[in-house]
Amino acid sequence: MFKGVDTGVVATSLVTIAFVVLMPVAVVLWARRRLGVPWKVVGWGALAFAVSQLLTRLPLTQALQYALRDELKSSELLRNVMLVVLCLSAGLFEETARLWVFGRPLKAWRRWRDAVGFGVGHGGLESVLLVGGMAALGLVNMVALANLDPSTLPLTPEQVAEVVKAKTTFAALRWWEPLLVAYERVGAMVMHVAFSVLVLQRYVLGSIRWYWLAVGFHALANLVAVVVGQAWGNLAAEGVVTVTALVGLAIILHFRRDDAAREAGGALPPAIAASSP
Repeated sequence: MFKGVDTGVVATSLVTIAFVVLMPVAVVLWARRRLGVPWKVVGWGALAFAVSQLLTRLPLTQALQYALRDELKSSELLRNVMLVVLCLSAGLFEETARLWVFGRPLKAWRRWRDAVGFGVGHGGLESVLLVGGMAALGLVNMVALANLDPSTLPLTPEQVAEVVKAKTTFAALRWWEPLLVAYERVGAMVMHVAFSVLVLQRYVLGSIRWYWLAVGFHALANLVAVVVGQAWGNLAAEGVVTVTALVGLAIILHFRRDDAAREAGGALPPAIAASSP
């Protein structure tokens, strides 16, 4: 079945696919059991990702890149501008979705644990559908291309060159490299929770700056990881992911202490206080 393909790469690819699908399920169940997060909060987190990314941002950015495909091939400056646009739009679309959901459907769910539940729902759907789907597709393509002679296909020279490039990329993979995707997902899940906690402060602390801080942090984390990865490779990019995830974890723990202090003092966010008997 895997003739001509490095079995180590296939094995770690399968492990990665299983991890990025099952890890979010485990984290959601943990949040439900340990923190008492309602399914409604997790569900809104997942829906926010679907709307802000799958149904809006991704189609729009793909259409933009297609419209500018010739210009992007010939202009390095435009490619750099597009990279900034992609990173900034990720922050704007996703954090705006968080802001709206906590402002409307979840206005009575504004505690730290709700931000955690929202974040794992948001990051969980991304991991299962987007990352898991792309990893599975990549494995299928790798196996399909392993013994394929591109010159025998009815393709244009440009398309043949793309197939050859893909074959070369797959052939150069070392057995452990697919596992970097699994590692990145752990950091991404932490960051989705951190972004959710930050945006929630818009309502808990009453300042819009927390939303903009989340937008900027999101965009900057993406941009630095991509730039570092392009310059120094995937391991360096995962180093950036590690650093940003540690910062995200510090944010999560900081606001957990604040939330615990408010609960101990009997202080609740305004919307929750208003809805309490």
